Amino acid sequence: MSVQPDDRDPDRPAGRTGPGTEPDAGPDPALRADCGDCFGLCCVALTLTASADFPADKDAGEPCRHLGTDFRCGIHRRLREQGYRGCTVYDCFGAGQKVSRITFGGQDWRREPGSAERMFAVLPVMRQLHELLWYLGEALTLEPARPLHDELREALAGRPCPAPAGRRRRSG
Repeated sequence: MSVQPDDRDPDRPAGRTGPGTEPDAGPDPALRADCGDCFGLCCVALTLTASADFPADKDAGEPCRHLGTDFRCGIHRRLREQGYRGCTVYDCFGAGQKVSRITFGGQDWRREPGSAERMFAVLPVMRQLHELLWYLGEALTLEPARPLHDELREALAGRPCPAPAGRRRRSG
């Protein structure tokens, strides 16, 4: 099935779109998906298995048949009715745009095919790291975690946290 121009969602903004972009979607805006600043990595890098969430199998590295040349979804408005429920709930936690724009310096996998394999391998790792950062930031909003807030801020700032009492930090 080819993507027709009338399948595009003209009301979809270019940035800050997709799951996880609601105002309360986590503590750090950098950990929110910005599909307009990504090269459609979730539509290419991930393996999809036919299920209640996806109508067909798709191998990692194979672009979704609905991914446009502009890296946007050709059926965005109709994802659920077309059987792509999984796409509507997937959240990369900002990993897609970070890999696209920072890790690979804006070099897209179509214009620079030699970067594709590495880019697709990095996305799931970056996504896991971003999800962990999101949870650390979210813990700062939770009252029961208040005794850990200083350590959490240190961890988020990239500084080593003191070892818990009775435990030694590993070196090297």
